Parts: sequence; C-alpha cells; structure tokens
Amino acid sequence: MRLDHETVGLYAETLVRQAAASNLLLDYSQASLGTLDGLLAGSDEHYALLPDAQRELVIFYAGCYVGEVIVRTLDGLWQFAPAWHESTVVVPRASGGVEVRPFEKLSRRLAEGESSNRLTEYLQGILELLQELPV
Repeated sequence: MRLDHETVGLYAETLVRQAAASNLLLDYSQASLGTLDGLLAGSDEHYALLPDAQRELVIFYAGCYVGEVIVRTLDGLWQFAPAWHESTVVVPRASGGVEVRPFEKLSRRLAEGESSNRLTEYLQGILELLQELPV
C-alpha cells in the first residue's frame, strides 16, 4: 500500500464509510476517537485470531484515520516513511513539536487491548504534551 499526501485521506475515508455502514459517525473530531475506541473494543478478542495480513489492514486504515484526526484538529503534518507503519504525524511548535506514531499506537491497541490503549487517552496525552511546549 502506498501512503502519501494524496492517498492517506482516501484510506481514512474508507474507514469513515465502513463505520457509517454500521451507523457510526467518524467525523475527524477528537470525540470521534471515542467512537473508534468503541468500534475496536467490540472486536478485541477477534483481532487476536486474525491472520497477520488482516490485522495489518485494520492497523493501516485505523492508523490513517487517527493520523488524519491529529492533522486536522491539531495542525499536524504527515511524515511518510518508505514503510507505511513507520510514518508519523508531527505537530509543529517553536521548540520542534511532538512526533506521533498512529500506526504504532494502533498496533499496540490491537495487541494489548483497550485497557491501557484508548485512543481518546492517547490524544489527551498529546494535548498535554503540547501545552507544555512554547507555541
């Protein structure tokens, strides 16, 4: 899968459409990460049974969405790596900013479950880090 400035939003939108088919709203807001948390939590036990390729697809599409939420709500910038799972989002500040790894977070979320990996708490942690940095 090719991940770049042209495709990342399209991949995120694929997840938005899949959620809409289940009457779930993913609107790129910070609050929508709670909806995604709920969607993922409903299948926590299922992910452990998925073949690696299918689990990677979940990580890919959900990671694109989480990254796009950060880009759109916190003025982040995608930094694409040759291997998509190493791509990051940087939220720039005068001091350099905060680098966020959405695919890594989703990988941990699927491997370890929701208890210590809620996406809403992840975003809250990013916001707290940003408050400590000079704008």
